[in-house]
Amino acid sequence: MLKAQYLGEERPEPDPRVAPFWSKYQLLFSEQALPTAPPEDLKRFANDPTGVYVGFMTSFNNAWNEMGEEAGAALLRQVVAHLLRGTRPQSLEDRLTQLIKGTVPFTMPGFKEALLTKTLCVVYPDKYMTIVTYDQKRIMAKAVYGLDLPAADRVAMTIGRLIVWSNDLLSELVGEGFAHQQHAADFLWWAKDRGAGA
Repeated sequence: MLKAQYLGEERPEPDPRVAPFWSKYQLLFSEQALPTAPPEDLKRFANDPTGVYVGFMTSFNNAWNEMGEEAGAALLRQVVAHLLRGTRPQSLEDRLTQLIKGTVPFTMPGFKEALLTKTLCVVYPDKYMTIVTYDQKRIMAKAVYGLDLPAADRVAMTIGRLIVWSNDLLSELVGEGFAHQQHAADFLWWAKDRGAGA
């Protein structure tokens, strides 16, 4: 009922700033463009909430300012390259876990789960929802569908696998009818506040 209401009566207009912003970063994060991505564009990506809000970036900005923009940009390029392409055949879930847990030498302070997930949302907008932490996905699953997803510290699955699994689960649950994954995520945020699964 809420989905029908959202797609029918609500019909929120898409933010016209999102498509060009995301297109810019899809190009900038490509294998060809990333090595020369300007520092100001990389810092802006972390701080600009267009299409995906990830909260305050104090830790990231402090680290960036302490390192200086050239060193910060070089490190961030490594992080994004590893996340998106990595070392084959290592899986995306494993690369996510490495970057979140800091088990590779080039992790960026403050560029962890939320910003890594934001990167996936922007680069792969047809697959990843703009719900940037696993805890947020747990809240959505409970509030909208009445499902109790396991706490991250109570299961053997790594955080990277939980992130991808919960994204795919919510994508399947919302079903068809949405313009893209951001649209579907917007519906879940909207539906959460109405306590559909409570």
